[in-house]
Amino acid sequence: MKKMIVSALIMFSVLIIAACGKSIDEEKVKAEANVEKVFQAKPEEANEEVQTIKFNLPTGFTIQDESPNNIILKKGDDTYILFYNPNETSDSKALYDGVVEHADKEVINKTFQKNERFGYLVINESEKELYEVTVGIGGIKATSESDLNHLAADAELLMKIVNSTMMQE
Repeated sequence: MKKMIVSALIMFSVLIIAACGKSIDEEKVKAEANVEKVFQAKPEEANEEVQTIKFNLPTGFTIQDESPNNIILKKGDDTYILFYNPNETSDSKALYDGVVEHADKEVINKTFQKNERFGYLVINESEKELYEVTVGIGGIKATSESDLNHLAADAELLMKIVNSTMMQE
């Protein structure tokens, strides 16, 4: 009898914990909505100029490193990679095709179009409870790893950076 009561309590606890936590399905819907909203919005004003691009670096971010076509951004312990290809236009699908080709555990693959711009959100399962989040517009993309609790917010933040990025002449 005690085993049944203990088993019932354990099952009940597991159900309560599962009900309180976020689900990947909920985060997928939020991430897609957040990214599309930012893609459709007016870009934030650039406040950084690195190499041949200008972009908006959100509060709390620092530039950790840069190499040709890559800028490594940090916020706390989190790392974000901003990549750009000056030979690709804002309607190019080349970077997107490369991201999709290398995604082996795809959770989201959503594309957006507006005014000759091609945008996308690709989320791929990574390691233990981590997801690789990639957003892009044409020849510009940003990538980071995120846990389930920060997935939608990170996807939105990445799109804010990408949406604000402009190639300099």
